[in-house]
Amino acid sequence: MVGLITLVAGIVLCWGGRLAFRIILATWGAFVGFTLAGSLVSAATGVPPFTTILGWVVGVLVGLLFASLAYGFYVLAVVIAIGSIGYGLGAGIAVGLGATGSVPLVIGIVAAVLLAIVTLVTNLPDILLTVLTALAGAAAIVAGLMILVGAAEPAVLGTASLRDLLAGQPWGWTVLYLVAATVGIVVQNRAARAGTRGRGGMRSNWPTRR
Repeated sequence: MVGLITLVAGIVLCWGGRLAFRIILATWGAFVGFTLAGSLVSAATGVPPFTTILGWVVGVLVGLLFASLAYGFYVLAVVIAIGSIGYGLGAGIAVGLGATGSVPLVIGIVAAVLLAIVTLVTNLPDILLTVLTALAGAAAIVAGLMILVGAAEPAVLGTASLRDLLAGQPWGWTVLYLVAATVGIVVQNRAARAGTRGRGGMRSNWPTRR
């Protein structure tokens, strides 16, 4: 189930583009809340993520909360999406440097907050937002498929970097990641050209009304 949820969230984020932007961000917000809550419960209880009923219940509840917030507030949705990328990068780097216990979680949260602040302060360009979401979505697609086929455990979510996830795996997984990311960027760019949203900064695409 975790693998399927990860796979669907990755596909929506990577390839959905701006055709249904609020739904896309709400879906990713649900996934972020789900995995973050699972990591927090794991850190508090000392057991792997999503191996207990408590982890699942808290994950679903927080996921629904994040999805509701992301759907209702565009700015918050973008912050959640970009923050989740910062969390993955921070936690992955921490694990790669040998950090254990709750350290990767803390570093991931700090990185998420910093990247979210940078996003708001610098008026993140649309093309960069497209690339970041395509890469994050492609990574989630690969992770979801690997969990579904038994090549990875659900515990990798939120703790393992893409490099660690692909280390020692057949080269086909790396090819799949590159293809998924490339297709995601192309699809999102075509959707942007066909739609009404321009290629200015992120704030230029914020709706004036909910």
